[in-house]
Amino acid sequence: MAHATHLDTAARSNNSLYLFVWIWLVVLLGVGLTLFGLPIPREVAVALIFTVATIKAVLVLRNYMHLRHEPFLIYLIVLVPVLFFIGLALALVPDLVLRHAQ
Repeated sequence: MAHATHLDTAARSNNSLYLFVWIWLVVLLGVGLTLFGLPIPREVAVALIFTVATIKAVLVLRNYMHLRHEPFLIYLIVLVPVLFFIGLALALVPDLVLRHAQ
């Protein structure tokens, strides 16, 4: 019977974690929507909205997709394509700037 009680306590703790993360996701959604309506420069708003979206993605990956319990290698597998994407995006910046200047 003690084993069942331990599992029940762990399940309640896990459910409260999911609820806590969900509340944070809703709050961050509100922050993103609020940033959209603030009278700040567009570039700053877009950068902040992408930052909030990245935080939300990390929360979902670590908690709902259970990557928190994975070994470090899984993070490297994810990090390499992200760095590749950033490198490609930065490589295109001069083309976009030159096209916009013409």
